[in-house]
Amino acid sequence: MNKLLPKLAVALICLAPAVPTCAQQASPIDAIPAYQPQPIPAGVIRSWGHVFLKKVMLSWEAGFQKYHPDVTFSDNLVSSAAATGALFTNTADLGILGREIRPMEVAGYNRVMKQKPFPLEVMTGSYANADKSVALGIFVAKDNPLIRITFAQLDAIFGAEHLRGEKSNIRTWGQLGLTGPWADRTINVYTGELDAAPAFYFSQQVMRGSMLWNEHLQHFDDINRPDGTVYEAQQHIVDALSQDPAGIAVSGAGCRNPGVKLIPVAINDDGPFIGATPETVEARTYPFARSVWIYTNQGSGHPLDPRTREFLRFIFSREGQELVRQEGEYLPLTPELAAAQLKKLEQ
Repeated sequence: MNKLLPKLAVALICLAPAVPTCAQQASPIDAIPAYQPQPIPAGVIRSWGHVFLKKVMLSWEAGFQKYHPDVTFSDNLVSSAAATGALFTNTADLGILGREIRPMEVAGYNRVMKQKPFPLEVMTGSYANADKSVALGIFVAKDNPLIRITFAQLDAIFGAEHLRGEKSNIRTWGQLGLTGPWADRTINVYTGELDAAPAFYFSQQVMRGSMLWNEHLQHFDDINRPDGTVYEAQQHIVDALSQDPAGIAVSGAGCRNPGVKLIPVAINDDGPFIGATPETVEARTYPFARSVWIYTNQGSGHPLDPRTREFLRFIFSREGQELVRQEGEYLPLTPELAAAQLKKLEQ
């Protein structure tokens, strides 16, 4: 019986609510400083941009108005494509993008404003929702022996310029180190439409801006079914891959099919190799976690309106990021990212 006493003592200690080792781990949001309101004049904050941010924006606005009831909001959240134009025509104070900004958008803005739009990361994209800046996953067939992959390898597989340093295009599994019957097998590549946000993001992050894709790339778009539902491209990609043992795909990290598996990814050859999970996406350790962006006209000769600055301060606060978590699909910023964005407001 004496041998049981240490285990019993541990169990009793863990029942005691005052012992911190048995308490729930603190959320990273707790490390973000709480909002400290500063006085601002009454007025309107105007927003144009991404349609799927309506729920979060309404939560932010309601939370902000508890401290600043004299500030009102005018939202036109119809499309990310409207964001930069609304900024340079002085129709918006905030331009909200649910994807990465395109070079032509930057060029158009710069031509009018003589500067680039001022970028701020306001939250992390979704792990699984294709409409909400979804993290990307690298998939292979379930029985494929490949266990990990680097950005340089992905660049040479999906692209044709291999700007990350591979000596040539990678077109067979043997070039990735697979042996036996896999060695001479052609790699079949799958992705979404090349003008869609995920493929553009992949080309910028992995292919270093190259738009010269693999000559045999298979790409998929959303399909409208007769019953009114949509067969989303990202799910279609992994479903097609499940029928192709020699395939590799870029798709939304949260897509699932029992015939495929996600593989860990590293930016550099020496790692670390990180798998895609909701936790690694939120922690921003997974290389393909994405951001949601708010742009402003802040810059030389364009001071930021005090109401807009204060609202952004609220967004980067503990309260603002907790509202992101409550939305349920978007993910909050890390404390480090929130602090960095807050510092940019002071520039």
